[in-house]
Amino acid sequence: MEVLGVLLPLGVGVAFSSVPIMAMIVILLSPRGQVSGITYLVGYGVGLAVVTVGFTAGIRALPEGDAQPSSFWIGIAEIVIGASFVIFAVLSFVRTRRRLRGAAIVRMPAWLRRAGELGPVSSFAVGLVLNVRPKALVIATAAALALNSAELTPVAWAVDTAIYLVIGLSTVAAPVIVVWRSGERARAVLERARDWLEHNSYIVTSIVVIMVGVVLIGDGLTRL
Repeated sequence: MEVLGVLLPLGVGVAFSSVPIMAMIVILLSPRGQVSGITYLVGYGVGLAVVTVGFTAGIRALPEGDAQPSSFWIGIAEIVIGASFVIFAVLSFVRTRRRLRGAAIVRMPAWLRRAGELGPVSSFAVGLVLNVRPKALVIATAAALALNSAELTPVAWAVDTAIYLVIGLSTVAAPVIVVWRSGERARAVLERARDWLEHNSYIVTSIVVIMVGVVLIGDGLTRL
C-alpha cells in the first residue's frame, strides 16, 4: 500500500497531462478520427508501459551492494524530483499567465493543430513519442523509484504497475470510448473539451504537477 500511495498521484499526474489529451481530441475530430484515435491510444499505452517497465527494470538491474540504491538515496531522489516539479509548475504558471495577459486568443501549439492531419500509423508514432517528453520521463523515473522502494512480489509489482498504467491512460482512453459510443453526437462534446483545454490546460497541469511534487517530497522525507 505504501508503494500505491506514491503511484496513485503519479498516475493522476500522467492522466491529467494536457498534451496527450489534446492530441487525442484533435485526432478524433479529424476525418479518420476513429481509426487514428485507436492507433494513437495503442501507441501511447505501449510507450507508457515500455518507459515505466524499462526504467523500473533498469534500476532493479543495478548491481547488488553499494551500487544498489538504498531507501535513503531513493528518498533524496524523490525530494529532488518533487521539488523540481513544484518549482517547474510555479514558474510555468507565472510565465504562462504573463504571456496570456492581454491576449485575445489562446492558440494551441502548431504541431498539435496538425495532429488532425495524421493517419493511423503516424498517430501511433506520435503516441509513442509523447512518452519521451521531459515531464513524462521524470514521472516515469519517480514511478520506477517507487516500484523499487519495497520488496514487492512479482504479482504485487504487476498489479501496482497495472493500476498506475490504467490511471495514466484513463483520460486518453475516455474520448475514444465517448466517440465509439456516441458517434457524431460526440463531436460537440469534443470541441467544447478542446476549447476548454486550450484556454485552461496550464492551470490543470500546474495544480497536478504541484500535487505530485508534494507527494514525492513527503514520501522522500519519510525515507530519510
